[in-house]
Amino acid sequence: MYKHLIRPVLFKFNPEDIHDFTMKMLSLDIFDNLIRPFFHYENKNLEVKAGNLTFRNPIGLAAGMDKDCTALTSWDAFGFGFAEVGTVTPLPQDGNEKPRMFRLPGENGIINRLGFNNCGADEFLKNIIDKKEEVSKDFIVGVNIGKNKRTGLEEAYRDYKFSFEKLYEHADYFAINVSSPNTEGLRDLQQKKYLDEILKSLQELNKKLDEHFSCKSKDIFLKIAPDLTPQEVDDIIQVSIDNNITGLIATNTTISRDTLPENAYETGGLSGKPLRDLSNSIIKYVCEKAGDKLIVIGCGGVFDEDDVKAKLDLGAKLIQLYTGFVYEGPFVVKRIKKKLIKSYVRDKL
Repeated sequence: MYKHLIRPVLFKFNPEDIHDFTMKMLSLDIFDNLIRPFFHYENKNLEVKAGNLTFRNPIGLAAGMDKDCTALTSWDAFGFGFAEVGTVTPLPQDGNEKPRMFRLPGENGIINRLGFNNCGADEFLKNIIDKKEEVSKDFIVGVNIGKNKRTGLEEAYRDYKFSFEKLYEHADYFAINVSSPNTEGLRDLQQKKYLDEILKSLQELNKKLDEHFSCKSKDIFLKIAPDLTPQEVDDIIQVSIDNNITGLIATNTTISRDTLPENAYETGGLSGKPLRDLSNSIIKYVCEKAGDKLIVIGCGGVFDEDDVKAKLDLGAKLIQLYTGFVYEGPFVVKRIKKKLIKSYVRDKL
């Protein structure tokens, strides 16, 4: 019904306007109890232990959908095992000029150049305190943090430390975003010298805050780009292991257009099915190189159970989707989980 009736209507409107409208509706907290019975489907066999956390199922919402952490109850009700909210920066910012989000229906893709538009860490803190009280106890909330546009690369680690400390008590894990293509120079932070400083300072703060608060030290995941050279990925893997972070999120959106027809497309990060194979190649490479030293969250081009299984077979332990949710609709999570259980049971026979 969604793909044949609802989606065609939604796709007649500006992508960002529809996104904003949908987020306002999902943030009202009036639908979660109504929709939960239709989407509820959990099975103990879907549980995944990753780092210090146990996820009720491996299907999560990727960062970028719920930038200000206002709709946690809806993601919980839709049956996600976890949601990654943000990207949040220390200070609020408007992001890049509009228009900045574009659909590619023929390719099942989206291009965005939003640029970390968000409410800022102070408002985000109020939202996460309010919303986390209303979600299920087994629902995991990750917080994706980034730097403000005006913060120089040499001072970037301070922005990450600021948001990490402010949101520490309320995040179940942190994702460090140094790979969005929509903030000028941000991807340079994936270079060894910058990345080592960011991760080292965060782990020092992590240990300090762990001693101050009663909660455990936080798992830290690093979100990486799909457009890296093997040497760059090798450096990231080594720096991540050296700093004892939990794992990598592979991957963010791509600036490549190699998977698209030869037409003039907008600049920005490309997500959806055109990203799938590129994401999978990075997952495969990281898992082969890092082994069990880093946990991988697979992200990019997830539309159905086959996409999920492909990433899990390559070594990912958890999966995230965003564009697939837009194209396939809210029942996609339940559909994937039910098919995973069927294949799980069949594989065990």
